[in-house]
Amino acid sequence: MQSNVRFLLLSSLLMLTGMRDPFHPPEDRCAVGQLAQWRYLGVVSSISSISSIGILQDGQKRWHRVRTDDRLPVGWRVIAIDEKELVIALGDACEPKQWQWQREGTGKNENQDNALADAAQPSGVGGQPKAGDSGRR
Repeated sequence: MQSNVRFLLLSSLLMLTGMRDPFHPPEDRCAVGQLAQWRYLGVVSSISSISSIGILQDGQKRWHRVRTDDRLPVGWRVIAIDEKELVIALGDACEPKQWQWQREGTGKNENQDNALADAAQPSGVGGQPKAGDSGRR
């Protein structure tokens, strides 16, 4: 009986003082736990476009197209996008304050495009012959 009274007193004191329940994990207001689940998969940019569009995938496999200064659903703000990385600001009260993802991908399509471009150009373009090419046609 006495232990029940102590428990009630302690739990009411915790509620009154605003302390969190020590048996539950702390609230993740900055969504830092989700950072590792998101993936930066590429960028779309053109000469006529002023800003690039980054392609992100969240932990639930949903796609997001973002530009600089866009806010993501979890509250993060995109601060930089280029072909290699995307940088976000989590917030001043968050630790870390910024996060960056390196662009992911297999590169399979890029290699195929480069191979097609190399095959379409004559040997010796750019001052260097292709490997295994005698240079004679």
